[in-house]
Amino acid sequence: MALAVSFLTLIITVATTTATPAVARDGYDLTEITVASPISQPCNVETAPDGSLWYVEMATRRLGRIDLVTGHIQKFDLPPATIIPVLNLPVPLPGVFPIGPCDMAVGSDGNLWFNDPERNTIGYISMTAPYGIHEITLPTLASVPMSLATGADGNIYVTQTASNQIAKIDIQTHVVTEYNVPTPLSGIIGGTAGQDGAHWFVEIIGNKLLRFDYATQEITEYNVPTPAALPFVIRSYDGQIWFSESGANAIAHFDPTTETFTEAVIPTPASVPIGVTRGVDGYIYTDESVGNKFARIDPATMTVVGEYPLLTPATWNDEIKTGSDGALYSPEFTAGKIARLWLPSFGTDPGFPQNGGTVTGATNLFQDTLAILRLGG
Repeated sequence: MALAVSFLTLIITVATTTATPAVARDGYDLTEITVASPISQPCNVETAPDGSLWYVEMATRRLGRIDLVTGHIQKFDLPPATIIPVLNLPVPLPGVFPIGPCDMAVGSDGNLWFNDPERNTIGYISMTAPYGIHEITLPTLASVPMSLATGADGNIYVTQTASNQIAKIDIQTHVVTEYNVPTPLSGIIGGTAGQDGAHWFVEIIGNKLLRFDYATQEITEYNVPTPAALPFVIRSYDGQIWFSESGANAIAHFDPTTETFTEAVIPTPASVPIGVTRGVDGYIYTDESVGNKFARIDPATMTVVGEYPLLTPATWNDEIKTGSDGALYSPEFTAGKIARLWLPSFGTDPGFPQNGGTVTGATNLFQDTLAILRLGG
């Protein structure tokens, strides 16, 4: 039985800053939204049902909400971290370890769910004021919940990377059921709802895809053909599976019907692609975390047809997502910013902020330092 705990949410609205004006670069526009100081480590973004863009500050342990119309930023402190036996589980992010919250998913209950490896919990925040935060403790100690996603059955599915398990959280009762991964030390991570009655994951160390059948709980594994591909982020579109191969410098496609794999290799060497998303134009996009670019893949030809360098160098951009306005958003982990990409193939750009106002609500270095030290701010 899982332990559910509720917390009073602290909402922070502070100093005023501005987003960089959209910079036109050879057929694309880039904007960088400063959401915090670089030490905050923004990690992942997610679109809420109301159209706002949420993000996680891993080091400062905060959730952030960006109103795309007004540019207003609100921040929500998460519960303090607790020390668990497994902290420095390496993943293919040089110098980055999963010691804080870094993944989010909108649940079928309308709440925003997030992982918290430091507390061995999965939390959720309501999408309306007063934005209450609640958490569910996982049964296996120090399991390091790295990823989560909403299943096609409405439940929340979690990867427990250190304990080599998958957890299912019943969306109604919050009861947690755990399932063991067949491959030892698989490095289970990611998660996406397929259209075949199953949830799909990647095994970053096992170098496999994993299919979990919702009805039978049967687990099937598929070997990724490329050795040491380091599969990382996985998505499902129109019944097809897409995932990043951070070690193989490619974006891969898997057809569940034919059980065949194809790859689109990134032109920039050792770019370390992490995120995967489908744009409103039907193309697949990834963020090159070391290459410091976005890449555009034609799904029909499985070729990279465009690369788009960021404005700030060495940002470690990752976990690209498509926003409610049709733009692509990616957190800049080392820069304290969110990058926004717009291409002509997306249509008419509504801009950011859409009302032409000023971005408000970003914190400064002093306040973020206090937050990391848990001294307030």
